[in-house]
Amino acid sequence: MRNKDNVRANDFENKERPSTRLKQFFDIFRHRFVDILKISLLQAVFNMPLIVSLVLFYILVRNSSSFASLNTVFLIQGAAMVVALPIAFIGLSGSFYCFKKMCYVEGEYASSSFFNGMREEWKKALLIGLLSGISYALTIIGSFYAYYYLTQINPTIAGLSIAILVTQALVVSMVSYYSIAQVVVYSNKLRYVLKNSFIMSLIRFPINLLVFIIHPGIIVALFAIMEITMYVGVVLFIFLVGIGHLLWVTNCLAAFDKFINQENYPDFYRKGLSNE
Repeated sequence: MRNKDNVRANDFENKERPSTRLKQFFDIFRHRFVDILKISLLQAVFNMPLIVSLVLFYILVRNSSSFASLNTVFLIQGAAMVVALPIAFIGLSGSFYCFKKMCYVEGEYASSSFFNGMREEWKKALLIGLLSGISYALTIIGSFYAYYYLTQINPTIAGLSIAILVTQALVVSMVSYYSIAQVVVYSNKLRYVLKNSFIMSLIRFPINLLVFIIHPGIIVALFAIMEITMYVGVVLFIFLVGIGHLLWVTNCLAAFDKFINQENYPDFYRKGLSNE
């Protein structure tokens, strides 16, 4: 046990806190990396169905030589997303809850806070994950049929259809991340959470797109390029997913400060940041 006399009295002084959410991300990354790793491993338990489905999907696509077999593989993967993403989002509510407490400088212990947040918000997280799963299932299956059927009729229409499907999945992903962040911060009905999340996803689209490219874009790209990088993506997915989640939380909290907290929740405005 440390002697009280050896503990600095100003450890948590306001002036020593970061002044922006971006600086806060790097501050937490630098000083709480072990906790980020713990949260990543906890999240990995809930990501496991998604990871297994993606790995199997990659292997089966590479070994499928006919349209019938590919059709079956894409249909199964679409169904897998509807099942796996809600499970992943239940864990995500625990991860976001932990990182919210870190950012707001509230008492936080990785394992207990993770399960407390998940226990409180799992129902909303399940519904948000189901929405995201349906969106990705439509993208996977719809893009497959557009490529094989519409390309023969009109390549432009096929390309446009795939672009629309990918865009809606991108927007729904942004809405989902903002929604989980709102769920762990506020006590609002889900329809208001989704509405606010959709608005902030569009208003801050360039910033959100950059964050999305970092997470989960890099991991998705590693899955898609070649077999070796796929396994690198799996490792990142398991051990470092918390870094991406922390980035999303700080991005969402910055949006909440700007669009919600300043007028409606002054106690949350710039909470955990230096006011100097």
